[in-house]
Amino acid sequence: MNNLIEKLKKYLKETLGIEISILPWKEQKKLPLFLVDSYHFFEASFLSNPCLLMISKEDIELTPNTIQKHWEQVKKKWSAPCIYVSNTISSYNRKRLIQHHTPFIIPNNQIYIPDMGFDLREHFNQQRAPKELFSPATQIVIISTLLKEKSEGLIPSKLAASLGYSSMTMTRVFNELETAGIGKLISKGKERWWIFQDTKKDLWEQTNSMLRSPIRSRESMKLLPGAKMPLIPLAGLSALAEMTMINPPKTPVLAMGIEEYKKVSIPKGFQHSHIDEADFELEVWNYNPMPFSEHQRVDPFSLYLSLRDSKDERIEKALEELLEKIKW
Repeated sequence: MNNLIEKLKKYLKETLGIEISILPWKEQKKLPLFLVDSYHFFEASFLSNPCLLMISKEDIELTPNTIQKHWEQVKKKWSAPCIYVSNTISSYNRKRLIQHHTPFIIPNNQIYIPDMGFDLREHFNQQRAPKELFSPATQIVIISTLLKEKSEGLIPSKLAASLGYSSMTMTRVFNELETAGIGKLISKGKERWWIFQDTKKDLWEQTNSMLRSPIRSRESMKLLPGAKMPLIPLAGLSALAEMTMINPPKTPVLAMGIEEYKKVSIPKGFQHSHIDEADFELEVWNYNPMPFSEHQRVDPFSLYLSLRDSKDERIEKALEELLEKIKW
């Protein structure tokens, strides 16, 4: 904690040319215990403006929703600007905090205090969670949970039946979720139940850095004479164009799961071709997109994951629009 405070002081001195005094906040005893356990609270002054620093005690990155809720609790006891301070924050969560208008300082990266007119962005080191990516089966469980209207307890046997996996695979999924600290596992008789009690938005924010692009390969395909387009969902820019304002590609993009792709007897209706002669582009996915597709297009979460590494600003903007349209 002392190291973070020194980094904060040095950062403010180097970027804004100001020196601040930081004193423990005497009123923090009036806060709920969970807040006192999660943060150090200090009074400070920015250019003669009083403010309160809520400094995260852990290096574990909290979700923007959690930070916002904590910040609102503290604001009930403090009328001046209250600023969240942490060692690290991901690019996605930084954007979400700004959308919530939650003031924050990440030493050596960014200052965002809208009430004081500060929005200083230096080099932003995107932090990647030191966690391995989830397996395709675990990713499917998360996406299916995100797409359900109501979150409910899940057990391996029912998941296996609904998602087409073995019970052993679903047991491994539960082990992955438990190791990553996502949700809670409880035992009921001989069954283990996985329960996620926060919002679906929280689930997405906690897991999206551990989810991978579903795409294994891309193939250019040409229809054989008399053949029709295969009845599989739109994907890629074709699906994104139907959900946002981005223009569709010249060649339609479709998606198919790897197991389904292996079962296709090529040439049966279509065959590989050069991209200039292709009737459509086929994305071969790690899992079958069909069960989660709606309106003949892939689900929005898998679509986002398939395109999020794009450096095209048009696509980045469309993906932000896509997430904003999701009804959490």
